[in-house]
Amino acid sequence: MSNGIANSVHNQLAGLRAAITGGTSGLGLALVRELLSRGAQVAFLARGRDGVERVKRDYPDTHGIVGDVSKKEDIHPIAIQVLGALGGLDVLVNNASDLGPVPLALLADTECEDLERALATNVLGPFRLTKALLGSLAASAREGRGALVVNVSSDAAVNAYPYWGAYGASKAALHHLSRIWDEEIAAQRIRILSFDPGDMDTPLHAAAVPEADRSTLKRPETAARELADAIAAVLSRGAPDSAMAAREGVPCEAVG
Repeated sequence: MSNGIANSVHNQLAGLRAAITGGTSGLGLALVRELLSRGAQVAFLARGRDGVERVKRDYPDTHGIVGDVSKKEDIHPIAIQVLGALGGLDVLVNNASDLGPVPLALLADTECEDLERALATNVLGPFRLTKALLGSLAASAREGRGALVVNVSSDAAVNAYPYWGAYGASKAALHHLSRIWDEEIAAQRIRILSFDPGDMDTPLHAAAVPEADRSTLKRPETAARELADAIAAVLSRGAPDSAMAAREGVPCEAVG
């Protein structure tokens, strides 16, 4: 990519109003940094108050929100705080995830509560939060700002990996939900992108595979750059192929 094209993609996100769940570690934190560096207005949220306050101290231009997307009663307070902080919304990144049982377990050995928690965080949370913010996203689309929801998925959504049952089943549901929802609301010019960042060196991956060689894993900063480029491409009016790719639910590598 030439410097001119790279700068154009980079500048497309200036002034973007973005909200990121799970924004205090891993891909979420890396994306907070990346979007800020591109001139976006960023609100992030996470369950732990200490983590939210730490990130807010490190990046005072952000808006930190304490909330748990797996809890139905937290969704509307989160949505109200996002809109109050940003004055509207152009991009929602549903990044917060839960593995289910830790250590990972065979499905037959998975407790119902662990599966319920994975589904609540990885499927119901994104569904409820997106639904609560659809009106604001539609307003952004009508204003010509663009409107996009990114649901962070995984190759475990499409490949059957032993021991990854709770996580894989929940991500599969999120992936297909993304494709259906994108079809249903395309007329409102709101896009839904299912994004697989690949295996990353994150606390979530370390909890799942503690023996993994970290040197073989993608850095969250790399995935964040790829995702930011994908967001810029999908929102660009001059990139119809990217919008079609979003509808097909392909990973960032096929879009950027």
